[in-house]
Amino acid sequence: MIYILPTDTCFWIACALSDKKEYHKIYKLKKRDWSKPLALMVENYDWLREHTDLTDEQIEFLEEYEKPFTVLTDCDRVKMYLDYEDADEWDFLNSDVYKEIAFRVAHNPTQHKLIGREWPIFLTSANRSGQWEIYDIETIENMFWDDKYIEIRAEKDLRNHHKYSDIFRFIWDTTEVEYIRQG
Repeated sequence: MIYILPTDTCFWIACALSDKKEYHKIYKLKKRDWSKPLALMVENYDWLREHTDLTDEQIEFLEEYEKPFTVLTDCDRVKMYLDYEDADEWDFLNSDVYKEIAFRVAHNPTQHKLIGREWPIFLTSANRSGQWEIYDIETIENMFWDDKYIEIRAEKDLRNHHKYSDIFRFIWDTTEVEYIRQG
């Protein structure tokens, strides 16, 4: 199943980490270049603490960060999963583009409920590649309503939210960051 959900920035399109078929469908729906990896949303900071190379000090920095963010870091567990080849046709054809994994942390009940069921999830903004992000529910419904394999998990517009998240990575084991984008 593919999901459309609200975030602290815009509407995003998502699928379970384990759903390779829907992962492929997201790329097709967005007309997204396979050289661009998707982000992963996890339930909480404890998941990052347990499964990534982030230090406790870096996790504390993230917990106190005041704006929406995506953090790039290593995660051998996810990389190993992406590289695993099944006998089916739905392998991650672009697993080599995940040099670092882009993580977001769930922050609202809709996200927590979905991740509790499908944990963790791939996600990316719900717009077509190269087009503006979507902030209103009417546009989302018009784009995706007819697809019975997409579940829309939103009821209201996001026009008053932050427009962009900060994207960064930490420099070594410090809390000094290298910004890829500042929103």
